[in-house]
Amino acid sequence: MARSQIVAGSEIIVGVSGGSGARLAARFVQVALAAAGSPRLHLVVTGSALEVARGELSREIDTPAAWVAHLRLPRAAARRIALHDNADVGASIASGSYPAAAMIVIPCSGGTLGSIANGVSRDLLQRAADVCLKEQRPLVLAFRESPYSLVHIENMRRVTLAGAIVAPPSPAFYVEPPTPSGSPPLDRFLDAYCVRVARLVGLSPRGEQYRWEPDMPKPKPKPKRKRAAKRPRPRRRP
Repeated sequence: MARSQIVAGSEIIVGVSGGSGARLAARFVQVALAAAGSPRLHLVVTGSALEVARGELSREIDTPAAWVAHLRLPRAAARRIALHDNADVGASIASGSYPAAAMIVIPCSGGTLGSIANGVSRDLLQRAADVCLKEQRPLVLAFRESPYSLVHIENMRRVTLAGAIVAPPSPAFYVEPPTPSGSPPLDRFLDAYCVRVARLVGLSPRGEQYRWEPDMPKPKPKPKRKRAAKRPRPRRRP
């Protein structure tokens, strides 16, 4: 499937690993569920991701179900989430025969990147990513580390050669603030990134698209040439 292709009723796998960026993952789920075509999400939240969520979202998040409940989704949207235990390597999404359209790992920790890049499948998240690579399905990794070590760079190189897209959550500084005098809030940076990676996995996010639109100078109208006044022709004498 082409990365830009939009399929109604697509099933997208969302893996949440233990990298910092719990708000990023939460916002992506909201953006994805609101996308055109009513996509269905297969959500895998690791134990490390729950620990991060307790520090960055709410101390009451102790299970994947509590992670989803924190999003306060509309009932219709919440019913389109299939929660999977990360230890369940026999889940449907662990098989290439299951027709998942794409996968995103958001955020993607350094350890998760290393496992995926080297074909290590120790849990469901890593196995589902490995399946996407072997089935040549879109796989987006929101690698959440900085600065990069040579190990990180080599793993990013290896996983990119295998077919994945490494998309670190770099802020889009060109995003305009809601008011001319204010600075862009964090929420707009999150939305700009989530909308962009949603398109990478084949979704059609609604609302503002946060595309780069430079102010192109309008071409100046060409000055009209003044026609020279016609000189009267001299009359011929009879």
